Amino acid sequence: MNEFLKGLDLDSETIDTIMAEYGKRLNGLREEKSQLQAKLDDANDKLKSYEDMDIEGIKKNAETLTNENKDLQAQLKMVDSGAKKEFSEFVRSKVMAKVDDKTDFETALKNYKEENPQYFGETVVKKVQSSPNLNGGNNQETTTNDIMNNILRGERNAE
Repeated sequence: MNEFLKGLDLDSETIDTIMAEYGKRLNGLREEKSQLQAKLDDANDKLKSYEDMDIEGIKKNAETLTNENKDLQAQLKMVDSGAKKEFSEFVRSKVMAKVDDKTDFETALKNYKEENPQYFGETVVKKVQSSPNLNGGNNQETTTNDIMNNILRGERNAE
């Protein structure tokens, strides 16, 4: 480089100034190259640490956890929905089947509740007489308790 500058008929002081500036810039570029190489090496090390990871396994695990989370949230919402206890799991599965990108769980539950009110509210147990009326034509219904008492009395009287 020195010879090139001498060939341009520059005096030695100008050549020394140019060479000093050239040296500064060259050192700056070397330092920048060194920093970039260190960043590249760091990035390559990070990349190597990810190469051994089972990305598909991680995705499946994340999907499983997401589904479990959705199911647990649905169970919590079912507690507050007023669904009869014996139908809660059935209703939850039916409502979850209606959940999609456009319909969230609350909306699907509300719609299902309107369409199927029989699964919500308190359970009413109706007593129905399953045995024939042994009352001899009397209009008053005989309870199971009365029938059992009559059977026991009849056995006691037969002794």
